[in-house]
Amino acid sequence: MKNSIILITGASGEIGENLIDYFSNIDKRKIIAIDINEPKNQRNIFKFIKGSILNIEILNEINEEYVIEEIYHLAAVLSTKAEQNKKLAQNVNIDGTNNLFSLALSQNLKNNIITKFFFPSSIAVYNVKKNYLIPVSENKFCNPKTIYGQHKLFCENLGIAFDKYGNNQNFKIDFRSIRFPGIISINSMPSGGTSDYAPEMIHSAIKNKNYSCFVSENSRLPFIVMPDAIKAIVKIMTTPKEKLKNNIYNITSFSPSVKDFINTIQKKLPEFKINYDIDKMREDIVNQWPNFINDTNAKNDWEWKPKYDLESAFSNYIFKNLEN
Repeated sequence: MKNSIILITGASGEIGENLIDYFSNIDKRKIIAIDINEPKNQRNIFKFIKGSILNIEILNEINEEYVIEEIYHLAAVLSTKAEQNKKLAQNVNIDGTNNLFSLALSQNLKNNIITKFFFPSSIAVYNVKKNYLIPVSENKFCNPKTIYGQHKLFCENLGIAFDKYGNNQNFKIDFRSIRFPGIISINSMPSGGTSDYAPEMIHSAIKNKNYSCFVSENSRLPFIVMPDAIKAIVKIMTTPKEKLKNNIYNITSFSPSVKDFINTIQKKLPEFKINYDIDKMREDIVNQWPNFINDTNAKNDWEWKPKYDLESAFSNYIFKNLEN
C-alpha cells in the first residue's frame, strides 16, 4: 500500500538506532520514528516525530494518515531510572504501551490489517534466588520485585490477550516479544539499565579509563551483543505466525561474571583497572535476575542462534570495531 510504514518508538535509543541502521541497509522500508530526543542520523528515516508516546494527538495523526504494518515499541524507562522515578515509569511503560496497543487495534478496524507488534521485554520479569544456577525458562519465577520488571510482565500479558483473544479473529494484533538479557553495543552508550556495568566497563577500557563498578566482581548476568539483538528481532518478526508456539521468548548468548569480563578485557588491554563502588539498590536487582537463561523455545520455534559467544564477542565485534 502507498502509505504503508513501520513505526519505531524510542527510535533514538540503543536498539532503535541500530534497528533503523539495519532497515536502511537491508530492508528499504518507510520508517516513522518517534522519540523525545533527536536521533543522531535521520537520513534513513522517512519521517521523524519529536514527541512522546503519551501524546495521543501524535498517534491519532499517524493512525489517520498511514497503514502501519509493523510497530517496534522500544520506548521505555529502564530499570534503574524506573526505581528512581516510579511515576514517570508508570506513565511511559504502562500508559505509553497501552497507547501503542490502541493504535495497533485502531489499525485493525480502520485498515482491516493485523499489525505486527514487537515488544522488547526483559529478564527483569524474573525473580530468582541469588546464585541460582539452573537456566531459567519462560514460565518460571515470573514474580518480579522491580517496577521495571512488573511493567514488562504486565505489558506482555496485555499483548498476549490482544493477540490470542481477539473478537472472532478481529480487533486484534500480532504480538511478538523477546525477553532480552543485558545488551552490549559498541556504537552507543546505555543509560538507566541495571546491566549497564558491562558496556560501561568496556567503553571505559576502550577509552583508556579505569572503571568504578557498581556491582561486585562475582555478579553474573546473561548478555548478548547488539548485532545478535537486532538479528533476533528481525528473525522473530519474519517467522511465519504458525511456527510461533508462544508470544514470549527468552534469548541469550553468554553469562560471564564481572571478573570474567575483566579478564577478557585485560587480554587485549592489560592496563585496564577496575575498582568497586557498590550501589546496593542496583546490586540487589542484579541478584534477583537469572544467572543463566534457557532459550530452547526460541531455538526450536524460530531457529534462534547467537553469532557471538564471550570470546568472539570481544575478538570479532568489540575489539574489531575498536581497531577500525
